[in-house]
Amino acid sequence: MDSYFTKKDFKNAKWVIKQESIDPLTEKSLFTKGLYWILSSSENHKKQVRIHTQLTDKFKSPEAILTDQQGVYDIIKTSRFPNTKKKYILGFSEFYLESDLPERILEDAYNSKQYGFELREELVKKAPGLGRKCGSGLLQSCGYDYLVPVDIWVLRFLEDFGYEVKVPDYKTVGGITKKEYFKYEKIISGMAKEYEVSPVVLQAAIWLEGSGGGVYNQTTFSEF
Repeated sequence: MDSYFTKKDFKNAKWVIKQESIDPLTEKSLFTKGLYWILSSSENHKKQVRIHTQLTDKFKSPEAILTDQQGVYDIIKTSRFPNTKKKYILGFSEFYLESDLPERILEDAYNSKQYGFELREELVKKAPGLGRKCGSGLLQSCGYDYLVPVDIWVLRFLEDFGYEVKVPDYKTVGGITKKEYFKYEKIISGMAKEYEVSPVVLQAAIWLEGSGGGVYNQTTFSEF
């Protein structure tokens, strides 16, 4: 493969992954990161981080969120599609109180990280607001380095490389299918092997190259 990315690009990507990781990984911090990924949908990263910080500073638990639903909306109302995100945040909070899936994620993350694909599919089915992209992101934050958040930047990257990719604009072209997601994830994983990095590192490099890095900047990278 042509050297599209440099060692410095991958160094920066690893820094981003480190910042996005859950540390320490606990039941509470997993819940908080789930909210982070719900807020990421169709959102500017810098704004997402700001709203997430405000939300989690005020609400420390699923119970607190369910108790003050208007307070939740008041914080997220400036985000894109706030009514939908409110519904997902409330639904995710209820899910988190009732499901054993968070506990199983923690158990696997602390042991083999063997069941990432299966756990992601369960998140897609059971956790409101977490599709495959965000479910992959949440598990990536838990240390699963082989799950790829197939976002708009990955799709554009693959299109630029000549792959026949359906890039959604949500007006004339809708979101990708489950089959397409797995196909694109497999391609990125294969490319990552050629670069001798993990799929997550390659995806982060693609995101940095395409998005400009959100809240991250070159000064921050140089300190890593």
